[in-house]
Amino acid sequence: MKKIKHLIALVLVMALALSFTGCFVISAQRMSNLKGTYKLTRYTYTPTHERKENVTPKTYDYVNDEEYKYEEYLVITGTDKGYIVHKDASGESYVKEVTLKYEYSEENPKKIEYVTYNDSLTVNSDESGLNRLGVAKGNLNFNKASFDFTQLITKKPMRSEALSVKWEKVSKATDLSYASAQVGELKYYKYAAFAVRGLYEINTYVVTETLDHLNPYQYFYIAIDTADGVNTVNIYYATVEAPFEQIKRTVSFAANEDYSTLFIDGNEWRVDPQFGKGYYTTEQDIYTVQIRRVGGEISDVDIQRHISQSLPTVSN
Repeated sequence: MKKIKHLIALVLVMALALSFTGCFVISAQRMSNLKGTYKLTRYTYTPTHERKENVTPKTYDYVNDEEYKYEEYLVITGTDKGYIVHKDASGESYVKEVTLKYEYSEENPKKIEYVTYNDSLTVNSDESGLNRLGVAKGNLNFNKASFDFTQLITKKPMRSEALSVKWEKVSKATDLSYASAQVGELKYYKYAAFAVRGLYEINTYVVTETLDHLNPYQYFYIAIDTADGVNTVNIYYATVEAPFEQIKRTVSFAANEDYSTLFIDGNEWRVDPQFGKGYYTTEQDIYTVQIRRVGGEISDVDIQRHISQSLPTVSN
């Protein structure tokens, strides 16, 4: 009996390992064949879920579902820098710089088996499918099949997550010429800029000398767009005294090269030295104000969603 239990445990561990590692279709390519522009043609994801009779779990199809409609291109340049071009159902489109890392075959050191790309948010991630892709002739790919298991404590019948990603080569272009022609006008984000883009909220407002915390705003958001050529930001706020009276201001914006310092409406905001993220400023040499990034999307829909969650509850 002990041997059977040990065997079952071993099979479960192996299944889990397979789930985590996933599967690549590999046909190593020389750099000359690998370089070019790839289009995202498949990106489906099914979360881990409980198996129930007559219940079909939701599978997210980011390429074809009307609510997502991702149109993305990955440009492999042959250097350590490339590009991701993105467009989605919201109509937003942009290009961001990414880093590229190539893994060469041990059997044939002139051929590449894997490509890993990262932006300034994911940085050095090597998560398969989302950052690390297998190289085959004319495509980049990753697949992770689900498997059935039973939770040890609850004994619930479960099915693990599934993920399938495929990029197909559509052009030999190693610049943005092909992708731009397909998507149209694009906002351009330098590598460091993309991580700073987003919606920021005041999370600390204190008297500098006494460290007394104040709360003058019901909410205070700054939508910061760090794309090349953007020199204004939108500020949304309401006071505690009038929480439902939204005030919106468009003010000047600039930043230094590494985005450690922002200039918003004439005020200098510096990155938090302790955590390396978030920014702080002083007002009238009396108050210290800190903002933190609460989301990466800056569309009006996303901004208003955050604002609605910051409003007081109205009782009937």
